[in-house]
Formats: sequence, C-alpha cells, structure tokens
Amino acid sequence: MSDAQTLEELRAREQIRELVLAYCRAIDRKDFVLLRKLYHEGAGDEHGLNPSGTADEFFERLPGLMQPVQALHHSITNHAIKVEGDYAEGEAYVSAFHVVDFNGERYSFLQGARYLDKYERRDGVWKFAHRRVVTDWLQRYGVAPDILENAPEIHGMRLGSSGPDDPSHSYFRLFRRGEP
Repeated sequence: MSDAQTLEELRAREQIRELVLAYCRAIDRKDFVLLRKLYHEGAGDEHGLNPSGTADEFFERLPGLMQPVQALHHSITNHAIKVEGDYAEGEAYVSAFHVVDFNGERYSFLQGARYLDKYERRDGVWKFAHRRVVTDWLQRYGVAPDILENAPEIHGMRLGSSGPDDPSHSYFRLFRRGEP
C-alpha cells in the first residue's frame, strides 16, 4: 500500500470514528435533527424497536420512546474498522447507561452492546448505510442514582440534560445542535 493509500485509509477511519461519536452525542442529547443527518437516505437501522429495520422508522419512533429516558450516556470502547474504497464496516463496543422513569417507577440500567455498522462515503461524506445493534448483556438497578440537584458530590456543578437545555449547547461554538 502506498503512503497516499495509507493516508486515505487513516483519514476514512478517523471520519468514521467521528461519525460514531457524533451518533453517541446526538442520542445522549436527544438531538434528533443531528441523528437523522448521520444516516444516508434509505439507510437501515435495527435497534429492535423498529420492526421494518429502516432508519426512517427508527427516527419516527425514537422521540416517543425516549420520553421516559431522563439521562443517557453512551461510551464507545473497542472500535474495529475495515475500509474498502467508499465502503467500510465497523464493530463498535458500547456501554450505555440509562436512567428511566416509566409510570413513576424510576430505575437505571447499564447495557453492554455492539454496533455492527456498514458505512458508505457518498459525495465525500461518510454516513451510516446500515446499523445493527447486538446486546451482549444488561444490568438493571432497582433505584436510579441521584443525578440531580440534591447530590452533595456535585454541589455547584452545572447539570446536564438530554435535550436542548444541556449546557454544552450554549458553551460550545463549534458543536451546534443539529449539526454533525
């Protein structure tokens, strides 16, 4: 492989890593505008909550399903990427911590999963062509942690939220809501 080919492959891998991290930011902040921009038109997404396996159905159902989610935190660990021209595949390990409130019952769970991704570069931009989520394990906790104002460990800190009021939106200039 020539130096130019190696450099192009490294560039593609970094752009794909940034895509996956942008997905985590979008889902954790409930930024559904940004989330939609990360997928190519006609893309697939198999999260289990959308029987058709289409990204469009995922986007339609997600806002309602995310209403009981009070906090969400995705962390990517291992991320293997293989690139072949304008097509790539990746397997990203994810730990996703959730705090939910279903009908007044507040609890949390930690999910260990993997994203099996197919990426395509169209018009010079890498986006998801298809994502399949595979859950490897789940740990449920009966009582959700105290993540709000009453915790003395975080006295004086700004509190995050999974919506447009999150402090990152007013703090950053380069990260804009709805932009990759």
